[in-house]
Order: sequence, then structure tokens, then C-alpha cells
Amino acid sequence: MSDESLREYIKKKIATEMSNNADSTKEGVLDSVFNHIQNVLKKSRDKKFNAAMEKLAKSSPDGKKAADHYYKSVDLIAKAAANKNYNKYD
Repeated sequence: MSDESLREYIKKKIATEMSNNADSTKEGVLDSVFNHIQNVLKKSRDKKFNAAMEKLAKSSPDGKKAADHYYKSVDLIAKAAANKNYNKYD
């Protein structure tokens, strides 16, 4: 996306937010627009990362092991974060 099209997108998004939320402040609208853009960029980044991990997994048996290890580690960390008392050694 070019700078010009990004600017146009932001202008349209701000105009839409202002018309939908007449009571909101400019700061609130800007926060809403920037949060939306941040979410779009995160989704794009996640898709690219997952595609790269899939490519790695398909590249070789060692690549598959590495990708599997990564995803298992992420799951383990997520479980630990969700349960503060989690201890994998119990």
C-alpha cells in the first residue's frame, strides 16, 4: 500500500468514525482508526509468519520437527500464562 492510498484510507476511516460517533472526540476517533490499522497489520504479519512456518515444515523432516517444536513451545507458554500455578515438572 502506497503512502498516498494509506492516507486516503485513513481519511475515509476517520470520516466514517466521525459520522457514526458524533459524540466522540478527535483523539477517540484517531485511537479507533489506529487500533484498526494495528489489527490489520497484525493479521497480515501473522499470516506471513504462519505461511513461512508451513514452508519450513514442508522443507524437510528437520524443518517439520523445528516447526512442531515451536508450536508446542508456544502452546506450553500459553497454558502457563493462563494458569499461573502451572508447572510442567509436577
